[in-house]
Amino acid sequence: MEPGSVTPFALINDVERRVTPVLDAWMMEQDLLNYHPLRNDMTTTIRAADFRTFLAATGHRPEVVAL
Repeated sequence: MEPGSVTPFALINDVERRVTPVLDAWMMEQDLLNYHPLRNDMTTTIRAADFRTFLAATGHRPEVVAL
């Protein structure tokens, strides 16, 4: 990845599940979320519910906290 392309979609590469995603509670209350799709020159929109589905599909259980 190029510098600056940090994205929660990179969790798909964490096949050993060594990363625990920590997500902001306010953010997860929003209907739509915007993230880089593994590169920093684009942005993609995903519904929060679908993002939770993505996390579950990758085997990651996020911690949702008020930041």
